[in-house]
Amino acid sequence: MAAAFLSSPPALLLSVAAFLYIVRWLSNRKRQDVHRVPSAPPALAHWLWGHELATFQGQATETYTKWAALCGPFFRVKGALFHPDIIVAADHAAVQHIFQNADDYVKSPAFRPPVANVLGKGLVWAEGEDHKTQRRIIAPAFSLDIIGRVAFGHDFKAGQSTEAKEIHASWEGHVNTGLGFGGFVAMLVMRAVPFITLLLTKLPVEAIRAGGRIREITTKLSMRLLESGSVSEKGRDIMSILVKAERAGASKGGAALTPQQIVDNVNTFIMVGHETTAGSLSFTLLELARRPEVQEKLRDEIRRVGRDLSYDDIQRLEYLDAVVKEGLRLHPASPQTERVALRDDVIPLSKPITTAAGETLSSIRVRAGQVFHIPFTTMHVNPSVWGPDAAQFDPARWLTPGRVPPPSALPHGWSGLVTFCDGPRNCIGYRLAVFEFKVILATLVRSLEFHETTAVVLEKISPTLQPVVDGRGGLLPLHITLAQ
Repeated sequence: MAAAFLSSPPALLLSVAAFLYIVRWLSNRKRQDVHRVPSAPPALAHWLWGHELATFQGQATETYTKWAALCGPFFRVKGALFHPDIIVAADHAAVQHIFQNADDYVKSPAFRPPVANVLGKGLVWAEGEDHKTQRRIIAPAFSLDIIGRVAFGHDFKAGQSTEAKEIHASWEGHVNTGLGFGGFVAMLVMRAVPFITLLLTKLPVEAIRAGGRIREITTKLSMRLLESGSVSEKGRDIMSILVKAERAGASKGGAALTPQQIVDNVNTFIMVGHETTAGSLSFTLLELARRPEVQEKLRDEIRRVGRDLSYDDIQRLEYLDAVVKEGLRLHPASPQTERVALRDDVIPLSKPITTAAGETLSSIRVRAGQVFHIPFTTMHVNPSVWGPDAAQFDPARWLTPGRVPPPSALPHGWSGLVTFCDGPRNCIGYRLAVFEFKVILATLVRSLEFHETTAVVLEKISPTLQPVVDGRGGLLPLHITLAQ
């Protein structure tokens, strides 16, 4: 019977195809080490959603942090929808290698259409040479000499302008839809079937419509600013700097941003610039509300200045600097990121892996297409680096000799943290973000006292760090009184 089956041309063809598939699978397996990397507990993987359902249901990166304690800082998880295993990289050398080789490790292709839908095709969306060109032109807008004057020449009236209210309403819808199971599934489908991602962004799904409305609002505002004549050759705001760079590049025949890229980058800075700071600031205020003695010490330092704070005053406040660093260590605005390898590579490890067979691996071979999840917070609360109190909010660690690990033991990044990423794609506005964080925090704490409520606050990602209370994102209940 078997002979008769194999004599059938279709059956023979099927057998040959199956044989070739097995040979190729074995060959690929020999050329990579993913299967030798420790795995998250297999019993916790769902048959359809893999380990990714558990990470979605947990708080921010807490699930990866727990598994890193079990498996080490470099392990694999089962992907959802039968996706190949995903590597979770919290190993310092591995992460630095991935970030430094930005052309070989890019953001997921499924990530870009949703970003274009919300922000446009600006710096966050761009890859490769397009990203290098945009960054080179935009970088002067974030130099230190203009941090105190940076703006878009537009007053949002403390959130009360028409545009501010519209952006807030649309962003709230976008955040809360992403917190639901439907948002979880949508991102997985876009990753599994990349060619329909563009189609999905056109569907009448609330989260997608909300993202599109945000871009429409900010685009109209950007176009109005461009057409109003508020952009001048003498202007020192970001909009003026971008337009002047575009004009200079065009006149010299060199690289320049197109008008649409200028608008898309303004959209990006409006949304990313305030939303990311808001998430980290919210949780820092919550930490201060839970620790009145830390809050009081910070208030005393700020008040000792005795006048309205200047740029130099802000930079001299050591305890404020420590509080901000601790807030950004425990509550980075983007608690994790994702990268995809574009070519076969060998990734170094700072902590060698011991395989099930007893072999020691100091580097890992990966194939093109390998997906990496890089959990920043997991790296920041590693007790083998930061000590047994790594997960505790304690600004004093930044002021006490010996409590902050030496640079050789820390990730490569701002203040030994990866809060702002690293390498060619590190956050272009990180200096502005830190200064903005300090100014807002100092202004609030100087006059107001924050107290914890009975609300249970969860820490979630959608799409950036969000406080979640009773299932609603972007809400942080705090009791506020005038400081004595």
